[in-house]
Amino acid sequence: MSFTAIDFETANSSRGSACAVGFCTVKGGEIIRAVHHLIRPDPLYFSPFNISIHGIREEDVANAPSFAELWPEVLASISGPLVAHNASFDISVIRRSLDNVGMDYPDIDYYCTRVISKLTWPGMSTYALDHIAQHLGISFQHHNAEEDARACASVALEACRVHGVGSICELEQPFVFAAGRLYPGGYTPCHGCGKDPSVRGQGSQKVRAADVLATVDEFDSEHPFFGKSFVFTGAMTALLRKDAMQAVVDCGGSCHDTVRQDTDFLVLGQNGYIGYRSGHKSSKMKKAEDMLGKGLPIEILSEADFVSML
Repeated sequence: MSFTAIDFETANSSRGSACAVGFCTVKGGEIIRAVHHLIRPDPLYFSPFNISIHGIREEDVANAPSFAELWPEVLASISGPLVAHNASFDISVIRRSLDNVGMDYPDIDYYCTRVISKLTWPGMSTYALDHIAQHLGISFQHHNAEEDARACASVALEACRVHGVGSICELEQPFVFAAGRLYPGGYTPCHGCGKDPSVRGQGSQKVRAADVLATVDEFDSEHPFFGKSFVFTGAMTALLRKDAMQAVVDCGGSCHDTVRQDTDFLVLGQNGYIGYRSGHKSSKMKKAEDMLGKGLPIEILSEADFVSML
């Protein structure tokens, strides 16, 4: 079993602002190498929100290589398919960063441990990496790129063990599930809907969801928000709630003011998510958990996870 787990941290909301990368090489079902590199983004701007997540600042990367300088070394270190948690984020960081410097995409398959986790351990309240790791007894320092890559690799290995397969590629067999692929000039997303293809993919500013209307004429049907229903609760840090709602609607999703049976995601403001993990639950959180207990496929997202999926 060979694959490379990878994780990026970004300096700001731009996917092309990679400031750190971590990757773990897995061979024979064992992690044999783990690497961490800081990256100097261009422009050299760190948003306070991103700093609050990973703690990396401008002075930390002042003498670090640029993405273009580091990428050949990273690419040469990739063995087997790529694996990432929220792969849509990490693959988009690669794509945007390569676009910015005029470099070709590699030709490589990739898998998402978030998708794999939802299919392997259904019914969990959230599929954030820290929550999955805690569920599996994996200890790591979240939002350190190397540690996140190591945790991602461990989740993938455990999923393979649970399903009794000898490679991550074989995980496609138990599910209606497809690897993503990055190739020169484009990509296809990693996705899965479980054993039954008819099953759906399982700030305090006051604004009515019904008042948020799309500002675009066409939607990207491959975006993870497309066709999904969102509810927000708690004050948000990275952006205003109305802007978060607007982003969902402009990606082809929908927003509601209350948790309903067709709600796909309940997004918690960052402080609210911390409180939730500590056992402090609002009525929306409790209703979401009640729905989960009934087998409905709602998922609870932290604000950070929402932003990374965006």
